[in-house]
Amino acid sequence: MSRSNDTLLLANVSRRGLLKGLAGGSALLLAARWDLGLANEQAQFGAGAMPGGWIDNPNVFIHIDSDGLVTIFNNRAEMGQGIRTSLAMVAADELGADWDQARAQQANADQDKYGNQNTDGSRSMRHWYEPMRRAAAAARLMLEQAAANQWNVPVHEVQTGIHKVVHPASGRELGFGDLAEAARELDVPGRDALVLKSDSELRFIGKESG
Repeated sequence: MSRSNDTLLLANVSRRGLLKGLAGGSALLLAARWDLGLANEQAQFGAGAMPGGWIDNPNVFIHIDSDGLVTIFNNRAEMGQGIRTSLAMVAADELGADWDQARAQQANADQDKYGNQNTDGSRSMRHWYEPMRRAAAAARLMLEQAAANQWNVPVHEVQTGIHKVVHPASGRELGFGDLAEAARELDVPGRDALVLKSDSELRFIGKESG
């Protein structure tokens, strides 16, 4: 979850201002270096500065039925960006869900619940990629904790497979549906407890689909 201190940010320059600057031969500052500790500066350029900001609570975006069906709520509605599918796939990948047992559902208009729901600027993936991964990582950890509690083993001894949680030492496993009710009763883990999957563990993100 680390991020480089050399992140580049596009300045808020209007088209008219850009053309005026080019015509006059003046230099335009299009990028700036910033420090992650400057929270106010970070919010100025990201979803945090937009109405509703962003939310990464798994109980808001992810619901698992007792039969194992995973419903992922998509809070954005941009046209032509494939957001309804792509954001759901981001969450499903981080969660470890079988895509054949997952579905995307369009969320109602409710920025207090779902965070920013703007439909302009083609910013949905840019602003919601990390929050959706964090929400799914938190849900995955809750499923693992529910399984560990049932097996009476430390949570670090269990791991998530595809649509199931396994205990490699004993060979035991439980499906997402078997753990859903117990997982919902657990507290949502803090962001500092989350570990996102490495690139090698991802099945959908960055991969071509047939």
